[in-house]
This record gives sequence, C-alpha cells and structure tokens, in this order.
Amino acid sequence: MIDTFYFYVNFPRFSEKSIFIHKNNCGHCKDGNGKRGTGSNEKGFWGGPFKKYENARAALLNLNSKFQNPPTIVDCECIQKGNL
Repeated sequence: MIDTFYFYVNFPRFSEKSIFIHKNNCGHCKDGNGKRGTGSNEKGFWGGPFKKYENARAALLNLNSKFQNPPTIVDCECIQKGNL
C-alpha cells in the first residue's frame, strides 16, 4: 500500500493549536477519518489525501499564508525524517 498524507485543521481554535501532518495509516489519522472515525465535521477538517509529504506541507503552508496568526506546522510522530 502506498502512503498518503493528511493534516487536520481544528476549529474554532485554529491559531491556538499546532497542525500535524500525518501518514494515512497513523492512529490519529486513519485515512482522514480521525481517531473517532467521523472525519471532517463542524469542529475541523482533514486536508488530503496527498500523494507526497511535500504536497501536504505545501498545501498547509498555502493555507497558513491566508491568516495573520497561523498555527505551527508539526510532523506527527508517525512521520520520521528519511522515512517518508
């Protein structure tokens, strides 16, 4: 199976929490369905799937550029440098 990548944007506390980039098979992500299996909802949304990590990061940087106080972008522990 080929890895894909997602990020989750939390509302309404968008700028208060870091946004994590996840692999699709991460326990936090579960192919963009999240821990509870509900996917995107009124409290936030999953961006993705992206075929490459770099595409997920670029999309998130583009989204962040639209806000005055953008959140920090963080790699989930499921992503290890050199193991993408």
